[in-house]
Amino acid sequence: MSNSARAPRYFTRRDFLATSTAACAVAAWPQGMAIAAATEPVLEADQLPAPAWVHDVTRMAFCGVDQFEQVSKAGVQVIHTNLIWPYYPLKRDGGGLTAQDDAALRKMVETCHGFGMKLSLGLPPFPPVSLVQEHPDWRMHPDDTGSVLSVEPREDNLGTRNPCNNGPWGDYLVEICLELVRDYGLDGFSYDGNYHAALCFCPACKAAYRAERERDLPAAAHLDDVAYREYLVWRGERLMQHYLRLKRRMRAENPDSALMSWTVNAGRYGHFLYSPRAMPAELNRVFDLPMQEWWLDETNFGASVCPAFGAAYLSAAARPNPGASEAYLMSRGNPYSADSFPKHERLTRNLLAMTNGSRAAESFGWPGHLESTAEVLAEVAKRAEWMPHAQPLSWAALLVSEQTRQFYAYRDIADRFLPHVFGTFRVGLEEHLPMSLICDWDVTPERLAEFAVLMLPNAAALSDQQVDAVRKYVEAGGGLIATAETSLCDELGRPRADFALADLFGVHYQGRPNAPLVRPELDVNFAVTVDDAYWAARVGAAQFLITDHTVFDDDKLRELIPTRVATFKGPQTAVSEPANPAEVVARFTPEGWKNGPLPAMILRQHGAGRVAYLPAALDAALWSYAYPYQRRLLKNVIDWVARTPNPIMVEAPMCVQVAPYRQRIGDNDRLVIHLMNTLNTTAQHGLPSVEVPLREETIPISGIRLQLANTEFRSFFLEPGHVPLPVSRSGAVTTVDIPRLELHAIVVGER
Repeated sequence: MSNSARAPRYFTRRDFLATSTAACAVAAWPQGMAIAAATEPVLEADQLPAPAWVHDVTRMAFCGVDQFEQVSKAGVQVIHTNLIWPYYPLKRDGGGLTAQDDAALRKMVETCHGFGMKLSLGLPPFPPVSLVQEHPDWRMHPDDTGSVLSVEPREDNLGTRNPCNNGPWGDYLVEICLELVRDYGLDGFSYDGNYHAALCFCPACKAAYRAERERDLPAAAHLDDVAYREYLVWRGERLMQHYLRLKRRMRAENPDSALMSWTVNAGRYGHFLYSPRAMPAELNRVFDLPMQEWWLDETNFGASVCPAFGAAYLSAAARPNPGASEAYLMSRGNPYSADSFPKHERLTRNLLAMTNGSRAAESFGWPGHLESTAEVLAEVAKRAEWMPHAQPLSWAALLVSEQTRQFYAYRDIADRFLPHVFGTFRVGLEEHLPMSLICDWDVTPERLAEFAVLMLPNAAALSDQQVDAVRKYVEAGGGLIATAETSLCDELGRPRADFALADLFGVHYQGRPNAPLVRPELDVNFAVTVDDAYWAARVGAAQFLITDHTVFDDDKLRELIPTRVATFKGPQTAVSEPANPAEVVARFTPEGWKNGPLPAMILRQHGAGRVAYLPAALDAALWSYAYPYQRRLLKNVIDWVARTPNPIMVEAPMCVQVAPYRQRIGDNDRLVIHLMNTLNTTAQHGLPSVEVPLREETIPISGIRLQLANTEFRSFFLEPGHVPLPVSRSGAVTTVDIPRLELHAIVVGER
């Protein structure tokens, strides 16, 4: 029975697997024939740029074939849908699709193209039963006993035919995709689940690891074992090579074909916690347009900065390609449903994702929400002109270090890693700072040179090359902010004897306040630092004392810390005293600490640049145990280290998210500033532990003002609507007034 014979009640991306039927069994592939391992060279991600049309995509949809006409009227540019499963054997070997599926797929592609839309086929990455029966070794092997070989593959149980894309199955899947592109005119593919296992002992994996690493696979998937971490890096590289090989072959068949697959790094809070990872974050650079589920229910902290951060992170990881976030309509995460979901919330979620760099990916299958889907896409269409090729304005960079998350914080990611990056992101959001997220592979001299400020929120795991890039950046005049145990480990989380950036910080690592300050041996002391009780022991209350430094010379801060002493509760690191005592501008005394105040903030000059090192991690505290003074103080520290002033000063309530981009298309160069009103009029009215945004209304905000320093842009408009904005100039400062912000608007500056 073909998928085309089924009409699902509703169609979300999960229905790619849930509503599809497996391919019909066909004659077995002739005995002895096999797919040879690919031998062509693998290119780097940036050597296979996305097709030009991908950058213009702003509206995608998940739907059934019977909805194509309706979807096209809503302005959708790309359809994601599923009709077939992988077949066996290949068409070239006498197999291919059944006559019924062949006709249905041709009709689907013809219909989609007839409406002027691209078609990305959702292809479940599971082999049919007949292939597994012929090649049982192509499956993932969870252990080294070969026990999977005794598992009978079943049509109704995907777990019995879970393949390994690191061996012959990966090559076979590439060949299937090439046949489909060649024979049916598909524009691309998306997969749901084509990642890698935590550890696979299939013959292909064992042989490849032995050949490339000259060692056997680790015995178990355990991140405490450095050998396993090395394997995980290797497996991620292998997964990227698989997709790059597919892209190269697809481009040879059709230069405009694209991979627009699903990713599992940031769309949900749970994605951040997943460990060992199912894919490296860098895989997002390989996809032409990676997509993510984007959840705002209570289990994913939808009422916090977490969702906005997740959308911004995917945009950063995919750069320079676009990324998409499908805003799920669930009202609650338990039970999972779209019950009593306000359509205004759907629009709010999509525009919030757009503000943070995401394209709209909408399902036409949520029960009772067909009309709101079209309304959302109509609003996106009004803003579509200012989305392609827009990159965040470079001023402050926030490193989101995947290697720190996975190889240093793996035992408790929710406490050791996420509070630091979420807290730093919150500062940028509430203080309206131009803040760009960057990834591990961006820590190079060339990339860092774009920024006035570099923030390393407990970026503990840094390679020697990254450390060298940071050092050169500061010596050349860059501003650095680092917190907690930044640079204490290498890129695999192996401990160093001291901060690798100790020369920049001006101090040396001495453990935690409640640990011995003199370590007899590194390994023993570090083991104490990172055991299961590490974070619980390290996070505690402390007294925070400030001095007369200029970063405290702020009326707002004086209001928030009138006695010059504040409560602090967050991560604490003990460090030595700097050679220059004046570099300590704040101290903290942990609760129960008897040895005198410890350095809490160290501000100093290094080379031509400035460094702020914070042993008392204000960034993490601002997420997990926040006081307003922490936000304001961090903002002042950012301004202090910056080698050039913030180019866009904003007067607006903290509920207004301001996201500036630079859009360069040919000879056109624009400043594109998103303004998002995130005010929730029912926030904090319910049980805090299940707080979730279900917004039914927007309170307009008036009096927003932008002040741009030394800008080359002369005319400003509010979009959509192309409404000219009042502009005044005084010296090098251009002031733009926004009379009224409803939910979302874009300020466009042109020369």
